Formats: sequence, structure tokens, C-alpha cells
Amino acid sequence: MLLRVLQLLAARRRRPGSSPVWTGVAFAAFLLRQYQRRQAQDTVALREELGPGEALLITHTTQPHG
Repeated sequence: MLLRVLQLLAARRRRPGSSPVWTGVAFAAFLLRQYQRRQAQDTVALREELGPGEALLITHTTQPHG
């Protein structure tokens, strides 16, 4: 939320004749928000309750599509 506010503030302040720093701030905030969105989409969460004596093996492999 703070990044969104910063992006909006910087977008308002980056008018012709103003400091070019605000353009950089707006662009940086935009890129950071995009990065955070991608990270949230790539996150996979799995919750499994194990019983006594059970174990969990996690592997990450790629399988050919075909």
C-alpha cells in the first residue's frame, strides 16, 4: 500500500519543469510493485498435516510436455 501511495504522489509531482527525481521515483515504485505481483503469483503454498510416522518428500523436477 505504501508503494501505491508513493507511486501516486510521484506521478502527480512529475510535471513538466519539475525535478526529474519524481519521474525516477514513480518508475521505481511501479517496477517494485510489478515485481511483488510476480512473486506473489509464483508462490505455491501447500499445507498437509502428517500423522505419526509419516514423512514428506519434496522434489522439484521438470517433466517434458507431450
